[in-house]
Amino acid sequence: MNTFFSTIRSFPIWLAIGLTSLAFTLSSCDSSSPSNIEQWPLNDACELHQSACQTRHEKQNITIDIRPKPIRVARTLTVRVKLDNIFASKVELDISGLNMYMGYNRVTLFPLPGQPGFYEGKSMLAFCTNDRMDWQLTVIATQEDGEVIQAPFLLVTHNR
Repeated sequence: MNTFFSTIRSFPIWLAIGLTSLAFTLSSCDSSSPSNIEQWPLNDACELHQSACQTRHEKQNITIDIRPKPIRVARTLTVRVKLDNIFASKVELDISGLNMYMGYNRVTLFPLPGQPGFYEGKSMLAFCTNDRMDWQLTVIATQEDGEVIQAPFLLVTHNR
């Protein structure tokens, strides 16, 4: 009986320790997006199958070009990005399916020697069983000051 009462008396202490540990653990698992991300509007007015596409915000421009054209799924693609008035320490391209989850597909684009503001890399669009696939291609430019620009472009492919 004595142990029962001593256990009950120590319960608030153990509860406080447990809740403090839980709060500390959860606070170290920050799943929120960083506040230094600037999301540009989706450019859905350009046809990447025909030509390079550009989006702008204030005095900054991002141009994306994908070769070979027309753009096909399950083929190696060369992606070239040009940044104007954006000084990036890292440039990536994130490709995601809008009408079907297609897995994680993010590639790093590397600076082209002797061509300031130009970045290039290889990627591929995954094969999909849908006849029509809507893709969002997001250029992610991490600037030298830590600010991140995300500029999304729309691409539609068809299985033929």
